[in-house]
Amino acid sequence: MNKNKFNQVYESNTAAWGYEPAECLKKWKIAFPENATILDIGCGSGRNANYLEKNGFKVLGYDWSEEAIKKAQSEGNATFRIKNIMTESWGLGQYDIVIDFGCFHFFPPELRSHYHEQLNNVLKSAGIYINESARVDADIQINPNDNSQNYAPPTLTKDVWEEFDYLNIKKLEENILPPHGDFGQYPCWNVFARN
Repeated sequence: MNKNKFNQVYESNTAAWGYEPAECLKKWKIAFPENATILDIGCGSGRNANYLEKNGFKVLGYDWSEEAIKKAQSEGNATFRIKNIMTESWGLGQYDIVIDFGCFHFFPPELRSHYHEQLNNVLKSAGIYINESARVDADIQINPNDNSQNYAPPTLTKDVWEEFDYLNIKKLEENILPPHGDFGQYPCWNVFARN
């Protein structure tokens, strides 16, 4: 998918992942240290970043879609920046927590080394990493109502998570994301790890 496609998704309010905070984030935030600093990569419309900011955390969200960032800034008080995290540095600071809800699965294999290098640079020692990534299941159509809008992220198999061997993966769960709008439910991975 290209940047213009993401801008269209946010302009039309048709994000398959919805606009409510992720359920696994709500469940796992009890493990977050008080006053933690959080980096949300691929933050989209800010559904998770603004939720965490309202719960007392200092949050920075990155997304390459201008429309997503505009929407995120209008919905809450977390800090947001336009950034192409596939090619650009994620910054010089270090964070207690890095979250990724739907970004990693867009990284083609040849760009994943950049992802790992940047994550390793910005996540503090003993920091928390949370990832929710979609995966393809041939029996599930993500949008069964309109074949022209079907969305299929690259297949992420369980062995992909071995790339994160520099982290201590505490939980790797298969889950089903709930339906949103015209999009049906679809399978995902939920990952909770510590540096």
